[in-house]
Amino acid sequence: MTHYSVSGARKVLDRYHTLGLDGLGDGRAHNQGAPSVLTAGEQQRLAAQLQADFTQGVVWSGKMVQDWIRDQFGKEVYLSRTYEFMRLAGFSPQRPRPRHVGGNTAAQDDFKSKS
Repeated sequence: MTHYSVSGARKVLDRYHTLGLDGLGDGRAHNQGAPSVLTAGEQQRLAAQLQADFTQGVVWSGKMVQDWIRDQFGKEVYLSRTYEFMRLAGFSPQRPRPRHVGGNTAAQDDFKSKS
C-alpha cells in the first residue's frame, strides 16, 4: 500500500521510534545542499565583470566563465556550475539561433513583410 520496501519501512519505523513524529518528516527540507564554490565577494566580482562586458556587447559562455574563475581565483569549477553563477548574476547562457547557409535573407524579409 505504501510502496516502501521492507528495508525502507524498517528505516521509517526506526526513525519513528527514536525521534517520534519528527522522524516521519521529510529530511530533505533541512538539507542545505553542496557548499558554494565561490564566496559572496567572488560572486559579486563575477557579476560585475559580466555586466561590464555585457554593456560592451560581449556575451559570455559557460566556458568563458569557467576560464575566468580559474584565472582570477585559482579555482576549478565544473561547467554546469558556471551556468548557476551566471543565473545568480542575472544572466543566462545564450547562443544565437542557427542560420541556414543557403538562406536568402531578402526573400525572408519579403515574406515577413507580407504576413
